[in-house]
Amino acid sequence: MNYYPYGPIEIPLTKRRIEHRNKLPLNELWDNFDEIHKGISDSVGCYIFSIRAGKGIRPWYVGMAEKQSFRKECFTPHKLLNYNDCLNQRKGTPVLTLIPKFTKTKRLAGRGVNGHRDIRFLENLLISHCLQRNPELLNIKSTKLLKELVLPGVINTPKGRTKEDIKAFQKLIGTS
Repeated sequence: MNYYPYGPIEIPLTKRRIEHRNKLPLNELWDNFDEIHKGISDSVGCYIFSIRAGKGIRPWYVGMAEKQSFRKECFTPHKLLNYNDCLNQRKGTPVLTLIPKFTKTKRLAGRGVNGHRDIRFLENLLISHCLQRNPELLNIKSTKLLKELVLPGVINTPKGRTKEDIKAFQKLIGTS
């Protein structure tokens, strides 16, 4: 189970919105990804919708494509509502990062009738990391526990100086 991130690539806007009805701008986005790696838009894996502003980039939504391709999954109507809502409330450029799954023979993985267990795991892992960067992440599923769980040095570390035992624990598990 191998994954590799591609992007972020700018999402084209129409009047400061991502349009579902006008597929031409989105086709351009998928063409840009396919230029980086042929067939990536028709593969499966995880993706992150972010907003780039100033010199930084902030994740706003983590999703997965396991039963249908990135091209069909990333801009469904309910996701567009969330993305556009997010864009209305802040300045910046929307971007998309794809993290496709590769097979053992280094080919892009395709859709699975029963999905992919590892893609679901990776989505939860990415959500936990993105929540650390942005507590306002739009994801609702699988976030309650991640927001409440506190393990200093690993997740939701309280503000203040890091104690020696926490530093030793971080070194032990490889997060320092």
